[in-house]
Amino acid sequence: MTIVTEALKDLGTRVDLSQIPADTLLFMALPDPLERAMPVSPELEEDEPRRFQVLGRRVMDRALRSLGIRWTGGVWQFFGGGNAAFAQALRAAVDAVSHRRCRSCLVIAADSLAGPDVLPELLEARRLKKGDRPTGFTPGEGGVALWLTSRSHSSASGGTEPRIVIRAVELGDDSRFRGAELSPDGRVLAGCVASALRTAGVEGKHLAVIADLNGEEYRAREWGMLLVQLQAMHLGEKVSSWFPAVGFGETGAASGALGLCVAVRGLQRRYSPSPSPLVISISDGGERAAILVSTET
Repeated sequence: MTIVTEALKDLGTRVDLSQIPADTLLFMALPDPLERAMPVSPELEEDEPRRFQVLGRRVMDRALRSLGIRWTGGVWQFFGGGNAAFAQALRAAVDAVSHRRCRSCLVIAADSLAGPDVLPELLEARRLKKGDRPTGFTPGEGGVALWLTSRSHSSASGGTEPRIVIRAVELGDDSRFRGAELSPDGRVLAGCVASALRTAGVEGKHLAVIADLNGEEYRAREWGMLLVQLQAMHLGEKVSSWFPAVGFGETGAASGALGLCVAVRGLQRRYSPSPSPLVISISDGGERAAILVSTET
């Protein structure tokens, strides 16, 4: 709850959250409570979608109450289970705005792999980086709150920073490799990247890719295969890569949102190596995603 509260506080310095329009929708990415050693009822153990909804509503209710914010917007939707959860939430938000179901959306992502309840399981599974284990991740936690609006509504709201446009959000599934000894071959992830570039009408010779590589071997192998696939597709002849997990640690369902923040700041402060950076997400399951953004033209 504290992570979401702080993310909303930060957003509140830019958006007046006390005046939420009635048609605003909320989309939230969060982890599976079972994977974070959170207690759930026997009924919820068998109902994954319901688990996300119960956890999300509890977290959001407490965060809004602690900040004295009264929600006057529309329905809430929750997405979870892996690193691609944020991209799924963002895709739903983009679709809602583009199809004029609302003028604005609040998109939130939060996760923590640094709590005392989940760390013993991660250690037992040998997923954490230690002195005697060079591969693995450093546990982290993070929360992001984004305000997404239509272009016309955004242009009328003022501000001095360059405005950022979500140009494409592409989702894929590589579940054929789930549970297999072989790592994914990068084809599905490369397909997400290619689709994002095609949807946005962007030339893909020089790619700036913000990836959720965290030190685990299977992600590194898939990253290498992605580079091979992109070269075979005549994309990514030059690749500039950023890995936020180096600084933030592994942040699970929040990793894509943190990657998007890195892309946004790089564009706004003009140090991004590409005018259209890509954020890619690799879930532990089969979900894959690519998000492409640019400044408004």
